[in-house]
Amino acid sequence: MEETISYLQNRFKDEQSRFDHFENKCAKFLTAVSIVIAALSALAGLKNGLLFQLSSPISVLIFCSFAAAAICIGCSWGHAFSALRISDCPALPSSRVTAEYLRNVNAEQQQLHIYNCYIDTLEKLKAAIDEKSKPLELAYSELVYGAGFIALLAALITLRELSA
Repeated sequence: MEETISYLQNRFKDEQSRFDHFENKCAKFLTAVSIVIAALSALAGLKNGLLFQLSSPISVLIFCSFAAAAICIGCSWGHAFSALRISDCPALPSSRVTAEYLRNVNAEQQQLHIYNCYIDTLEKLKAAIDEKSKPLELAYSELVYGAGFIALLAALITLRELSA
């Protein structure tokens, strides 16, 4: 049983590291998306709001591409916030009740209780990590779509400038 508990201790440390990794990844991703939003906002104000002057078919396409990019990047920002949402990192029981129980039972019952604590906490920790990974995946996908619309926007603006 001691080998099993040792294995579970290592798995618990690994899962805690994964949880911290996701937290850090969410924070970095949120920072990157915030920078993209700032750049997109600066682009919107360029040349007295030229993006919002809908005087020709190409300018309508430019505006639609900008709007689609802004929506995708805004959704990505929201999902990154959702993934970063402060949530409890499941931890092993550390209450006085648990300590007293472990002190008052025999060695076999102690190990069984510790085993159950690790199993229960690992399951909760894996669920917490999965809960963070879903919105982070969505945020990344939306950022990719936003980047595609920004590329389209750049191509349309270049086309408009070359044809003028």
